Amino acid sequence: MERFVGAIVTGGIVLVGALWLLEFAARGSTVWVLGAGLALLGLGAVLAGIGSELETEALVGRE
Repeated sequence: MERFVGAIVTGGIVLVGALWLLEFAARGSTVWVLGAGLALLGLGAVLAGIGSELETEALVGRE
């Protein structure tokens, strides 16, 4: 499997699990804070996986 696909899939799985933790844990509890941190890590992995395949020239409009 390509590295960027692995980052997107793994990040997505972590993000979904973290969102479940946020939903069912009491706000401000240790589990909720852990879920918030995992959600940020999962989102970061998804964005890093996507960003690794984007061409920077296309983003800035240069040819």
